[in-house]
Amino acid sequence: MGKGIKSDYVRIYTKDWYYNAGIAGFLFILAEGEIKIENITKKYKDFLTINGNYLEFSSSILDKFYEKYERFSFLKLFDLESYKERLNKLKSKINEIQGNKIKKNLLKEAGLGGKVANKFIKDFCGISLEEIIKDKNKFLNKLENNIIKKLENYNNSLIIYDKLKAKGKKFIDYFLDLEITKGICFYKNIKKYIKDINSKKFFNNENLKTKDLCNSCSIYKKEYDFSNAITQIIGFNKDNSNWIWGFNPNKVRICPLCALIYSCALHGIVLLRSKNNEFKNYFYFLNRNTNIETMYNSLMLFKTKFEKEKNLNKPFYLMINDLIYMLIQEKAERFLENINFIEIVENEFGGQSTKSYNIFNYNITPELAKFILETHHNTIPKGGYIVKDLYVDIYEEILKKTINLTLSYTDLNNYFSYYIKEKGYYNIYNIMKYILKYIKYINGGENMDELEKIVNKAFRNGIEIAEKTESENKIKGIAYQLLNDLKIADKNAFMDKYLRLSMAYDNPIMLGSNNELTNIDNFMQFGYAFINGLLSKIKDKNEKKGGK
Repeated sequence: MGKGIKSDYVRIYTKDWYYNAGIAGFLFILAEGEIKIENITKKYKDFLTINGNYLEFSSSILDKFYEKYERFSFLKLFDLESYKERLNKLKSKINEIQGNKIKKNLLKEAGLGGKVANKFIKDFCGISLEEIIKDKNKFLNKLENNIIKKLENYNNSLIIYDKLKAKGKKFIDYFLDLEITKGICFYKNIKKYIKDINSKKFFNNENLKTKDLCNSCSIYKKEYDFSNAITQIIGFNKDNSNWIWGFNPNKVRICPLCALIYSCALHGIVLLRSKNNEFKNYFYFLNRNTNIETMYNSLMLFKTKFEKEKNLNKPFYLMINDLIYMLIQEKAERFLENINFIEIVENEFGGQSTKSYNIFNYNITPELAKFILETHHNTIPKGGYIVKDLYVDIYEEILKKTINLTLSYTDLNNYFSYYIKEKGYYNIYNIMKYILKYIKYINGGENMDELEKIVNKAFRNGIEIAEKTESENKIKGIAYQLLNDLKIADKNAFMDKYLRLSMAYDNPIMLGSNNELTNIDNFMQFGYAFINGLLSKIKDKNEKKGGK
């Protein structure tokens, strides 16, 4: 038992992002889906304390926790509406058939050919689709009256859960084993973790040696291998725990409390089940490591908005358009912390009894936060470009690179190149302004007024020369040569072409009055804005095909 902790109380601290997801998931399950953390503390009063970066609670509140976990896992993973859609799709396909014979492959075409679908319908409705899909008229009658109408009477998965539980939980156990045990963690061990936490032995840790303490919390006695039984998502097992944590694999063990928290991570991350013919699971977690209250409230805000969003296949849209903007706006100029946005993507490389995941961590720094706050999302460039006969949406591409802190002069150069070759359909001026402003902010955000001055004078300078040039092809040729110089940041080559061009058209030389010759960023800003001005004559042709 740690210092200052009551006799039957336990304490956990925020740590790595997955453990933090576990803390959020633990609170969510404990309070049965409560999204306001203040209501959770009110509900448990003296039995639960949330204090900055740690959570302290009486082990007595774990009563019926496993049952809550099981129920909320089913509600999270079972998609009732998807079954209704697939059954109606099957009905439509059968109605289109002429004659009375139907083929079994129609079940597969409607998304009902798998074992899970058949087990659910058989357990819930008492009918096996595979057994009755022979005679069209008889099948339609049973499909419509015994299955579809029965499911239409239930408007949420909780009612389905209660009905299945009353029938003996056979399908519930099968479904959760498939969805959780083989993909996330061995959730049935939660019963064992809770039993250990409630034992007297668990609290007798005063005389424990360091080697006997949990490798995660360093407070309680270690009992369990940190294996795929506890978490498959971050993949700690005896083969890879050594290089991740730096310990001997045989010694990486954790206490029952940490095992319970890691097992709760499923409910601290937001699920997106892709419907783009790949049927993969995507999980998202918003990590704010300042304190538990802020982290939980931010996650619930994200969860609520995510579930209401119509286009769930575009989480980056939601994240930058609404969520991050709102979170940052709460603190405005006082925003000093990092926000981590974690994307977990299921892939096909797991073994027969496991799944494997790719994990991406997107870090919202204070500089990026300030950029987002001061750049309205409506100004993010729209349109697209064609590469290898594929159309790429630049709105999504620029969003991802913005969040991933990878947007650079190279991207700007590519967008200019596509534009000149008439493969890019967008407003190149808006792209230039957005990316130059972004680079300036990420590098410290100083002298934003100077950026505006450089861009404006260079853009006008380019327009003046474009107006004196009769040939559009000549403008494109000049722009392409200058673009190649900027691509490798060759200041001398660019200056040579710029000076020759200015003298040839008797145009004032504007390069150099704002430290462009001594500051590489100022030089790059001038260069792209100047090329943008040169291209002003050909913009209408490209923008008609998609740019704003």
